[in-house]
Amino acid sequence: MKKPQLSELTLREKIGQMLAPHHWEVYGKRESQYDYKPVDIEDVKKRYEKECFGTIRAEQIGVYYTDSRHFKDMPVDVTDTAEGDLLAYGKIRMPSGPYKEYIDEISTFPKIPPLVAGDCVTGASNVFDDLTKICNALTIGAADDEKLTFELGAALARELRCAGFNWRWSPVMDMGNRNSDCVMRTIAMDDYDRCLSLSKAYVDGMQSEGVAACVKHFPGTDRYSARDTHFSSNALVCSMEEWWSEQGRAFREMIDHGVYSVMIDHSAFPAADDTVINGQPVPSTISKKIVTDLLKGEMGFKGVVITDGLRMAGLYSLMPYEELVVELVNAGNDVLLGCEINSGDLIEAAVLDGRIPESRIDDACGRVLDMKEKLGMFEDGYANYPYKAADVVEKTREINAKIVRKSMTIVRDRRNMLPVNKDKVKKVSIIVSSHLEGIIETLEPLKRAFEARGMDVHIQRRLKNDTELKEISDNSDLIIYAAYVAMHMPKGYLRLFGDECATFYHAFKYGKEKSVGVSFGYPYIHYDSMEGVDAFINANSLDAASQEAFVEALFGEIGFEGNPPVLLVPRANTM
Repeated sequence: MKKPQLSELTLREKIGQMLAPHHWEVYGKRESQYDYKPVDIEDVKKRYEKECFGTIRAEQIGVYYTDSRHFKDMPVDVTDTAEGDLLAYGKIRMPSGPYKEYIDEISTFPKIPPLVAGDCVTGASNVFDDLTKICNALTIGAADDEKLTFELGAALARELRCAGFNWRWSPVMDMGNRNSDCVMRTIAMDDYDRCLSLSKAYVDGMQSEGVAACVKHFPGTDRYSARDTHFSSNALVCSMEEWWSEQGRAFREMIDHGVYSVMIDHSAFPAADDTVINGQPVPSTISKKIVTDLLKGEMGFKGVVITDGLRMAGLYSLMPYEELVVELVNAGNDVLLGCEINSGDLIEAAVLDGRIPESRIDDACGRVLDMKEKLGMFEDGYANYPYKAADVVEKTREINAKIVRKSMTIVRDRRNMLPVNKDKVKKVSIIVSSHLEGIIETLEPLKRAFEARGMDVHIQRRLKNDTELKEISDNSDLIIYAAYVAMHMPKGYLRLFGDECATFYHAFKYGKEKSVGVSFGYPYIHYDSMEGVDAFINANSLDAASQEAFVEALFGEIGFEGNPPVLLVPRANTM
């Protein structure tokens, strides 16, 4: 099909290009119920035909099983899953091929094929069992290799295309924070020049393989606030001069470099817009001064502007949704992420009664169509992607492994323990602290890496008391304190707390001379919880390649080349 002209589209078809609802709602489902019972695909088709949804949020796996024609060979019958069974939600994965078949069919329902999008922060392995779990931004930053970063972006894009994806909401450009409890600390960097050079390479890699990149979260994160707009309002508190020298510079360079899309944060930015709504500074998402005047006007961004998720508390509780959706459109947003299913009706009514000018709809629709054209979505045979997952995953894993091996970082080594002489190690004990359920199983690659070197491995979660540690120390040649903390695992501040934190009442009292700490995520575990251990390594990511590279570096089989992309001690404690 050829790219539609605005004059050829109805008002409702143009509005549809702005809509990216939660996909379970397209199926008449609710997130909280985990309802996998089949629905009539004809009802779904009618909804697409009416609403003309411009974007599918493809990470929401719950709805993937509602049409059994594509998924009849799945090993688990999720149609019998009990309501509220968390095992099904987010933990049952599927092959990418059947999902692409499903996407190809869904894409024929509306007049204009939809974008297929997601964050895919560490790849799409959280959804697809045949795709690769890759390292996070901390690892990419610590490795600091533009060529490999480009190659990883391209390789990941090829994997995503195998599943029908063509829009990834990455990379994160929130670089302003200097507080150790910032929620972004596993997906962003502090070093401006490094973040810019690597982000440009990452974007170039993704977009070279037909996946639109998205820099976020404009206008950026405050230097010191740790509030998370998923749960609370927040504000970027700096002068315009300061902003232009740091966050503004970063976004401008990425825009000039050719990134296809920008995601808007719900944080306020009083220096750019000091409006107050219901006693709160106006969120950037509904600020025309920020979205239209600053981003699209002064910074000259011609691509697609997408909101962050609309149901995040930093925005959603501010005003009734009927008013909010009008404010969002008038502010200049082109795509409404997580919009309610009736949003098309609300926007159409607001255009017809004059609250939203149709020119604003034309601007948004035109930008989305332009991005789809850049991706080749209007070309004949676009859906006939030449690769399947089996053709591309080995290359992705190879590139990912090269990056993680360059990222291993010594945080401290007070006793000159590193690297450890593996000839002297026969018994290893691993004490794990994390709030991630299933963490012991997730660390199986770490256990296997020690065993592959002929070592006996004991692994357990948490310490109960000093006596237990004394027994572990007496029976071990090497003790590894392994921690994993990451954004929204669980939701809230990035910290070890409760029983996971209580381990460190007892840690290091025995066997300190043979103890090594390691973080596979949040880079400040050494500071918050493990100051008492003399040797500490940041391995940065939890993927299997990072666990294996940690053991390689620990025993001197590879070097510690990592250069941390964040301040390892919070700025308040370095002055």
